[in-house]
Amino acid sequence: MQEIFKQVAQKLNIPIETVSTVYKAYWQFIREHIIKLPLKDNLSQEEFEKLKTNFNLPSLGKLTCTYDKWERVKRIEELKHNNTIKGNEYKKD
Repeated sequence: MQEIFKQVAQKLNIPIETVSTVYKAYWQFIREHIIKLPLKDNLSQEEFEKLKTNFNLPSLGKLTCTYDKWERVKRIEELKHNNTIKGNEYKKD
């Protein structure tokens, strides 16, 4: 990562620390937004779709979570909590 920061810093003629700080702030913003999502156990698909669960990352694509994926993750966590599965034993059919 440091090599990429160095290249960007040289190209833009700014300090490496600035590049690193901006990069980390970008991902921190996304992380904090996701953590703040009001996800509750009985969230309907309509309620879920009203939430901002997508981020467009220029040059990378869209970071997204669908309702189906959210339900699968919720089910896996439930199974782990009930000791039905451990770790990464879950395999999607």
